[in-house]
Amino acid sequence: MYSDQTTEDERLIYHADLLSQLSNPKRLEVCIHLSRQEEDVNSLAKKLGISQSALSQHLTRLHHSGIVKVRRQAQFRYYTCDHPGVHQILKTLSKLFDAELGPMSPGADDKDAQGKKS
Repeated sequence: MYSDQTTEDERLIYHADLLSQLSNPKRLEVCIHLSRQEEDVNSLAKKLGISQSALSQHLTRLHHSGIVKVRRQAQFRYYTCDHPGVHQILKTLSKLFDAELGPMSPGADDKDAQGKKS
C-alpha cells in the first residue's frame, strides 16, 4: 500500500495500477479464486483452464503489484489474495453484477448489511 508520506499523485498511480491489473479477465479470475483459498500453480491452472506458463506470468504481475502473496513450501509455491482493496472491489462487483465474485466467507454479506443498517 502506501504510507502517510505518500503524495496524492503516488496514491493515484498505485490505484490505477491496481485497477489495471484487475482489468485483465484472467487476472481478475485468478484474484477471485485466490481470494477464496490458497492455491498452487498446478491446481489453479487446471481450474482456470490455462497453461502453467500463462498463469505464472499473470501471477508474477499480480505479485509485483502487491495483489497476491506467495508462500514457498519445499519446491512448491502457494498463492493467495488477501489484499483488502481487491476484496472490496470484488464485493462491489458482485453487488453490481449480481454474481458471486468476492471472497466466500460465511455470513460476510450479512455482517456488511447489518453494519450499514445500524
